[in-house]
Amino acid sequence: MVDQILKRLKPNTIIKGNLFPEQVHVLMVEPFGNAIKLVGRGDSNQYYDKVIPFDKLSEIEFVEQDTYNGDAVKFRLAVEALRLGLAYEYDPYFSLSIAWVDPLPHQLEAVYDYFLKIPRI
Repeated sequence: MVDQILKRLKPNTIIKGNLFPEQVHVLMVEPFGNAIKLVGRGDSNQYYDKVIPFDKLSEIEFVEQDTYNGDAVKFRLAVEALRLGLAYEYDPYFSLSIAWVDPLPHQLEAVYDYFLKIPRI
């Protein structure tokens, strides 16, 4: 039983139990004689540095983390759509930065400073 817990107790796992007042994200685990030294960060951003004897390891419960089992291509498209939807707020010339043309300065001035400001083109 202790061996199984030690195999699962790795950095980036989330644990809870009577040893901690909150869920803890494990940052480091190393052997320490007949115990382990565990360093972790709680949900409240408090750091925990504990030496846990092997007989107390059974009090640790592992919290299952959510996984994403969706279509990676659709996720990438959704993120890209969100990025493009917000990009113009930070860069008014964004459409030109992804275009395959090199506009001349007088063309930029005509489009962005004149044509786009009039009601009809």
